[in-house]
Amino acid sequence: MADDKERFLRLGETVMGMMEYLRGLLLDLPIPVVLPELLAGGSPDPEAVLALDRARDLLEAEPIPGQHQTALEHLILNWFIAYEMLVLRTMAGPAAWRLDAAEHAIRSFTTIAEMIESGELEDDES
Repeated sequence: MADDKERFLRLGETVMGMMEYLRGLLLDLPIPVVLPELLAGGSPDPEAVLALDRARDLLEAEPIPGQHQTALEHLILNWFIAYEMLVLRTMAGPAAWRLDAAEHAIRSFTTIAEMIESGELEDDES
């Protein structure tokens, strides 16, 4: 049980870092999208989560290549998967599959983020 709690806390820190990364990416867009901080007063702010969902809709208006839009949307969706699995673990109790699913989403997020950072998506606008 202690291992589950440690794993949960480590994944929670990672998800917080993912949100900060997303906030930076969205702020750097040609039409900046500003998101509030996820933690307000020490607990997750539901408005920040809703703002991230609204940001998905705003991506369509961004003058960026379609692959980049899709990559950003997938980053957001992977963040939601990881975040929601951690919320579910908090509400429904420990289950290894919930943390496994969060880790899977984190790995997908990381892969896409590395593609964005390397410029791999910028070269192909097809």
